[in-house]
Order: sequence, then C-alpha cells, then structure tokens
Amino acid sequence: MFVTSLDLPLRGRERELAHIRDVLVHGCTEGSALLVIEGPPGSGKTRLLRSCATMAQEMGYAMADRPTTGRRDDSPRPRYKHGPFTRHGLRSGLGLGRAHTGPPLLLLIDEADRLGAEALETLLARRAGLHGHHAVSVVAHRSGKGPESIGAVLATPTGRRDRLTLSPLAPAASALLAADVLGVPAAPSLIELVDQAEGLPRLIVALLTGLREEQGLRIADGEAHLAGRGLPQRVRAEVAATMETFSPDCRQLLRMAAVLGRELEYEVLAPMLRTSPSGMVQLMDEAVATGAVHSDGVRTVFRSELLRRLIAGSVPASLKRALLREAQEARRPRVPAARTAAPGGGPGPGYQSRPGSVPLNDRQSAVVRLVAEGLTNQQIAHRLEVSPHTVNYHLRKLFHSYGVRSRIDLLRAVERQREAAPRLTG
Repeated sequence: MFVTSLDLPLRGRERELAHIRDVLVHGCTEGSALLVIEGPPGSGKTRLLRSCATMAQEMGYAMADRPTTGRRDDSPRPRYKHGPFTRHGLRSGLGLGRAHTGPPLLLLIDEADRLGAEALETLLARRAGLHGHHAVSVVAHRSGKGPESIGAVLATPTGRRDRLTLSPLAPAASALLAADVLGVPAAPSLIELVDQAEGLPRLIVALLTGLREEQGLRIADGEAHLAGRGLPQRVRAEVAATMETFSPDCRQLLRMAAVLGRELEYEVLAPMLRTSPSGMVQLMDEAVATGAVHSDGVRTVFRSELLRRLIAGSVPASLKRALLREAQEARRPRVPAARTAAPGGGPGPGYQSRPGSVPLNDRQSAVVRLVAEGLTNQQIAHRLEVSPHTVNYHLRKLFHSYGVRSRIDLLRAVERQREAAPRLTG
C-alpha cells in the first residue's frame, strides 16, 4: 500500500501552521482574509491545505464550498476526510444575496496555477460574495506559476491578504518524516540518501516507499538500512509525472543540464539548445519556477542531487554520451583570429593582448586557488559543487588565455601577473 505525505504527520511546518492559525483567528474575529501558499512541486502545499481544513473545523468554520483544484476535472486533491462540514455554500446563502449569519466560512483552492479564465472568474465572484463576512480564502499554487490569476486574486481589496512561501524541510524534519514512512528510524547511510532530496516531502515519501516495495531496505538493530544502490521505479515515475507538467522546452533544458552536472552552464547549454545566452533568459526563469533548480544570482544549480540523478536517468545512455561529447565541443576554446598587421604597422583587427595580463572572474580565481592547493579536477568540482567537466572547461579557458599548457605554467603565469600588477598601477 502506497503511503502519501497526506497520510503522515506534518513535519517541520510549525511556523507555517502558526501563520495559518493566525489567519483563521483573524477570520473568526476581524473579518475576511486571503492566504496564498506557494512552493515548488512536492513541497507540501496540499498537505498544508488539509491541515488548514482540520484546524478550521476545530475553530467552528464551515466550508464555503467543496475543496477546489485547478485541475481540468476539478477533482479534489486531497479528498478531505474531516467529517461533514455544515454547507453554508454560495448556493445556499451568499450566492442568493442573503446575509450570512452562521459560522465563519472557509474557501480552499488548490493548484491555482492551473486555473483557467472561467475558473478564475468563479473564484473572484466567490471572493466578492464573501466581502464583509467572516470568511477566509486559502489559495495554493506553484512558485512562479499562475502570475495572472494569482495577481488578480491578490488585487481584490477585501480584508487581510497574506503570502506564505514554503521552504525545504530541515534535515531533522526530513529524518522524522523518513521514520514516519518506514516505522523505524533511518540508518545514517539511508539518511544520506534522504538528504539528497533536499527537503522535498513528496520526493522523500516516494523514494522510501519505493525502496520498501522493491526490497531496497533491510531492518537491523532497530534501523532501516540501504540494501542496494538502485533508485526505485516509484520515485522515477513520480519525477516523470512532475516533469510532464513542464513545457517541452523546459523539460529539454532540465534533461540536458542534468546529464552535464549539478550546475547549469549557460555558455554550454545555449549553443546546445541552438540559442544565445540572452535567448535563454525566459527559459531559465521557467526552470527556476519549477523548483527543480535554484539560482542565487551568480550560479544556477539543481536544488536536489537526487532529483538531478532521476532526471538524468530518464535520458538513454547512448544519448547521454552524445550530449557529453556535444558539451565538450561547446567548451572547447575558440581559435583566435590570426594576427595581421595594420597599414600603419600597428596591430591589426585580429591582435590579441599578450598572455599574462588576464582579468580573472570569481569562479576562475577559485579554480586557480584550488589548483594551487594541489587538488584534482574531481576534488575541485566537489569543493565548488560543479561537475568535473565544468572545472575542465575553466582550466582550458585559462590555459588558452595565458598561453600555457600545464597547471604549473598556469600558476607561474598568474603569479607573474600578480607581481606585475603594482608596477602597472604605478
């Protein structure tokens, strides 16, 4: 039997639950309120909606209507099993224009990023109908998605408006969730794998449930231990289903990037996608919005190493080899134009400044510093959280820029440049 995160205790969301309770208290005592919950796929938005429904019932709320999702079939996700709510719905009260005198009302909307125009109009009509009453609307949507519909909802000037962004679970909460799924604590080797899910509850549950179904675990000394190295089919299917909700271009970008390594290399991916770095801006925004990758303004990396492995695993081995060869070709330094003499005897258009006076960016400086420490490409990649291919790419560019062929010559050239810097400044 497959256990979902909806059937388990809610771990690591104490701050979010306190926020929800505060909004519900406001709805009981002050008036209407809107709470928008956003986060990447699998971060637990639906689970929080369920907790919100339970909390609201305990506080005397009635459901304004049945839970709604942005799916085309409008099938509730989850099916809330909290006992019957008193149906003070729009049809029986507010929808007919009669004053509401009963308990406070709760309206839940899940997967709002999938709302169409008609569903959005219905939602706004409900919000307008609840104006002036003790009512709370809770809307959940994927981060970076549905900006038009969510923006329209937030623009309605009715009552309190809050936004709650879900962050990944802390390692301690992930370990507790693992114990909930397995019935026993996870051994350190298994926790190491769980940590690769980077705190995404749905991914953790699918991973552990799949390992248990496929005999990938063994119980010893009261702990669950890994019994193999393969990833279960269930978690692969979970990631594949999530990927299908992304656009084809975004799926292509993520699969190619996952094969190349943890960091997304714009200068390599752009030619492979037959576009320019500027042409990738919108595509990268979409990739970040999926929650699969994270950007700190300098680097863009996969949020979860486990997720990267699963996405890369969907690419056939022969295609992986071809992509790696294509990436290696994209990283190859371009041959500079031949030097030609200008008519006046000066440098021509193809003139290159002599090696040795090369400005280094932060990443190149870090590579040079770690080379000076004697680290291998693999060790440098681990230290910088990039792929060995990326390290090799930076080294090739540095060798070409300085006109050298070895690490020793590179370090000597950098040192000569540093020594010459004060003289050049003077």
